[in-house]
Amino acid sequence: MKKIITAITISLLIFSCGSGSDNTNNGDGFNRSALLTNITDNIIIPAYANFYNHILELENATTLFISNTDQLHLNILKQKWFNAYKSWQHIEMFDINKAEEIFYRRKMNAYPCDANRIELNILNNNYDFNDPNHFAAQGFPALDYMLNGLSDEISIYTGSNGSMYLNYLQDLISEIKTNTIDIKDEWNTNRDNFISSTGNTATSSLNKLTNDFIFYYEKGLRANKIGIPAGVFSGTPLPDKVECYYYNLETGNASKTLMLEAFNAVKTTFNGQAFETLSDGVGLANYLQYLNALSNGVNLDIDINNVFEESITALSNLDDDFMSQIINNNYDMLVTYDKIQQGVVLLKTDMLGYLNIDVDYVDADGD
Repeated sequence: MKKIITAITISLLIFSCGSGSDNTNNGDGFNRSALLTNITDNIIIPAYANFYNHILELENATTLFISNTDQLHLNILKQKWFNAYKSWQHIEMFDINKAEEIFYRRKMNAYPCDANRIELNILNNNYDFNDPNHFAAQGFPALDYMLNGLSDEISIYTGSNGSMYLNYLQDLISEIKTNTIDIKDEWNTNRDNFISSTGNTATSSLNKLTNDFIFYYEKGLRANKIGIPAGVFSGTPLPDKVECYYYNLETGNASKTLMLEAFNAVKTTFNGQAFETLSDGVGLANYLQYLNALSNGVNLDIDINNVFEESITALSNLDDDFMSQIINNNYDMLVTYDKIQQGVVLLKTDMLGYLNIDVDYVDADGD
């Protein structure tokens, strides 16, 4: 009998420790499934559907421009491209599962673009968009160059090599559409598996989603959109490194518009507010409230939201032209960066500590 009891005990221990399931109880009693369901059904899937609709409009505008290569149709194409670029700001933070596997984020928004690589691709008509060497020659930054960065777009598109430029433009759109369909479809087909992964492991849904959210805030938002152009890491201001460089030269406000769009997307996602309607739902803020998480005696979710609001205000008060701001008064840009940086500490240290989630990426910029 002792041998039987011992055998059963050992078997139970092996099963409980080695099953590999990520659906184990997270230990704090919070309903992670409700949070994952809300973010998936009310934020991610609708945001991807909206983005895909913008891509279809961009594709149609491209087709019309190829058939009618004039300034009127170029202007329409530019507007559809920028509308899609703004909608992209709502999904870039969700670099998870299939998107991470195919390097979706890097293919879509690696800036500044490599103009020399783009020109070589056009002339040689030989390129593989899955090759990392071509990540900076595709996506929204490449379209920025193709639509806004050529010396005279209409004369180039109607000139002797015009068909080659039009072909590359069409290929860029096709690649964006194909990759977006893959990611959008995965969110729909894998939805049930994603929201049922409620455990607290490195591979469970909320752990990966939270890490990607913080990584985006720290790198995509803070570093790429503000820190690098302001010279935080190089010691030298680099205004040509702003997002949407060529269109910003033309409009004087494109980079700031995208930044504010992105920051508002971060804030609403943190609070679990539905895409577009902004109706209340379960988000990371609710999780912190449930845990009675504090930051210097203040509720952590309130502290984080205060930093978000102060950062948005600081951004709004900057010159509409980020490039002009950096050139003429970079100090205010650096002060804004420091305000955004406060959010990194609250999210990456305080929030992850309360949620008992480990950081799953390497911080390479010394923060």
